[in-house]
Amino acid sequence: MARLCDQELNLDALKRTYCGRGTPPHSPALLLKLVLYEHSQGRPQPVQWFKDLRENKAVQWLTLGIKPSQTTLYEFRDRVQPLLEDLNRQVIRTAIDEGHTDGSCGALDGTTVAANASRHRLLKLETVEQRLEILEQEIAQAEQVDDVTPSIAIPEPELPPSPAPTSPAPPVASRAEGSSWKAKTLPGKKRQSAQYRRAQAVLRQKHKANVKRRKDKRKKGEKIRVALGDPMAPFVLDKSKTYRPLYNVQTMSDVETDLVLAYATTPTTADNGQLLPMIDRTMKMTNRPLKDVLVDAGYPSGEDLSQCQALGVTVYAPWNENSFTAAKQAKAGKEKQIPKDRFTFDPSVPGYQCPQGKLLTYRERTKKQKANGDYFAVEVYQAEPADCAACPLKVQCVRGQSGARTVRRQEHEEHIDELKERMKTPEAKEKYGKRGCTVERRFADLKTHRGLQRFSGQTPERADAQVGLAILAHNLRTLDKLRIRRTAQQENSGQMAA
Repeated sequence: MARLCDQELNLDALKRTYCGRGTPPHSPALLLKLVLYEHSQGRPQPVQWFKDLRENKAVQWLTLGIKPSQTTLYEFRDRVQPLLEDLNRQVIRTAIDEGHTDGSCGALDGTTVAANASRHRLLKLETVEQRLEILEQEIAQAEQVDDVTPSIAIPEPELPPSPAPTSPAPPVASRAEGSSWKAKTLPGKKRQSAQYRRAQAVLRQKHKANVKRRKDKRKKGEKIRVALGDPMAPFVLDKSKTYRPLYNVQTMSDVETDLVLAYATTPTTADNGQLLPMIDRTMKMTNRPLKDVLVDAGYPSGEDLSQCQALGVTVYAPWNENSFTAAKQAKAGKEKQIPKDRFTFDPSVPGYQCPQGKLLTYRERTKKQKANGDYFAVEVYQAEPADCAACPLKVQCVRGQSGARTVRRQEHEEHIDELKERMKTPEAKEKYGKRGCTVERRFADLKTHRGLQRFSGQTPERADAQVGLAILAHNLRTLDKLRIRRTAQQENSGQMAA
């Protein structure tokens, strides 16, 4: 790790973050080597680094015996976080320039990682505002008392000495006196007040977003809660079916090598909406066009596919139709309706042709609301009632009171049809088969060997720092392995030629 940091990374930007005055800092290069080595060994917490600096001989050798304080280590993690994307970019572009990969094909996936916050202490907006009011009142009272300095009267010679000044009366006890949640000291209450203000801002944003959501997806106000330790982390079920605060980690892995081309740590609960931002991040990291991207069914939408086509990116993904209605009808004992896939769209009409050869023509254009409250356009195509009345498949096909079959076509559905047809080809199936062994293996390594089961720091920035450092250490090692592999191949080729 020391050799790779010295050879591959330009740390000028990191050095410029120091002010250039005061006590000379510990070497930024040595501190970076330390944190990269520790992340590669699955020790992402600064308290662990501090312990290793005193007990681990390998770490002492790596850092040339420096002894930074624990506070310095925490501050360095925050200092290096904004620079990690550029440091990873240096490694990726070196690998591309050396011809190990062209970065044109990436496999994208996401995983959830537990936030550094308790899942048992959830607060709603009403509770946060009540406690914040109490804290602000007590802070104001304490500061007012501190500002009052009792004056000491100087006794005159001919008069008896003045009595000693009495201490000021203690402030009136607040309504939350003795509450277990409240700090005991003034500095502690100020820190708590800042925490509660952050939680209040996040909760208000969540309430505004909740009002915009579709009616059946809207939560009751008292159900919207956050963890005080990290209010930005959304609550969702993890893979062990535990409801807890989590962050979503996205990685774009190179299909040809083990390099991670781009990453992101987002306070979201799903993969939808992440496709285009990750494509943009990848192109900025590689400075080259991304031609193919392999994703699962949770990523693409019709609009995403349209924009990917405009960018020249081919998406490979299975397409899952919304099966909720079909499952609900099957549970109620209703017969399954003839699916939309059996209707053929003819853009020249425009209209759909049903399995019996009858035409469904355009009727109207309407809007449908997504779960988050956004709307998208939908075109409605309907058959003639007389055609459906005489059809032998009417019982399996027609639903509702209209007496005629309707089919809805959303905007950009032609791109969805192209994706479905593309995924039927042997070439697409072979290419898509590489996705799981590329990106899933990276998450398995990060969680099993690099300490990414739970984030060590609070806030999205510190979570992103942990992911970025682990990936930077991985990319440096991967670049070294690619060079070793190429050297071995060249030696083997030379021996065979001889």
